Amino acid sequence: MRPIIGVACTKMYFPKNDLDQFFYVGSGYVNGIARSGGTPLILPLLTIQDAPFREMIESLDGLILSGGEDPAPHLYGEDPLQGLGDINYERDITELEIIKIALELKKPILGICRGMQILNVACGGTLIQDIPSQVPGALQHAQRGSRQYGAHKITLQPGFVADALGKTEVLVNTSHHQAVKDIAPGFKVTGCAADGVIEAMESLDGLHVGVQWHPERMWAHDDDMLKIAEAFVARVKQLKLQATK
Repeated sequence: MRPIIGVACTKMYFPKNDLDQFFYVGSGYVNGIARSGGTPLILPLLTIQDAPFREMIESLDGLILSGGEDPAPHLYGEDPLQGLGDINYERDITELEIIKIALELKKPILGICRGMQILNVACGGTLIQDIPSQVPGALQHAQRGSRQYGAHKITLQPGFVADALGKTEVLVNTSHHQAVKDIAPGFKVTGCAADGVIEAMESLDGLHVGVQWHPERMWAHDDDMLKIAEAFVARVKQLKLQATK
């Protein structure tokens, strides 16, 4: 019984076509789910009135929130700073709605990069808008080139990621300039870089997990990193089985 894992996507225009918008998500997310025994399902970023978000989330056993643009700062009570990057407010409001429903329905969530950030915002946390200008002595968190390979180490505390990887220190890739600042109520920090930037978090009940790096870019060649996908799918499958008893 393969659990159905939804992957939240975003929109884009193709070159020379500024009329039609297209939904997209990196293939690494869906390939990792499939390799780990899940059935991936891409969730469209609907912006129509009365979009059937509840029906969409009800059809899933778990949810992955993918990477992308910066969340809008006013969503966590801040004004935009000079270092803020591109935002996609339509995506923000859509993902906040599907996260709210997923939390209500107790669906497991794995947030990756932006996905971890928007999960933190949805649950009442805040973000560092721009690491280079706000974190003194920060590491390079937006590595240049070879983004499918590790760039800096992080230290893991006990929790989902440490259990999945079987390690307390791991080399991760890095492709972000924002990070979690104040962690949301009901969550705990489970991983940090040497400069103090939060790299992993999870809810106190272990149902919702966020990682700041991009394991989906690594797990094509790194079987150790694929263990994150395998552990998430296994957890979702276990909860699905328990719900049917």
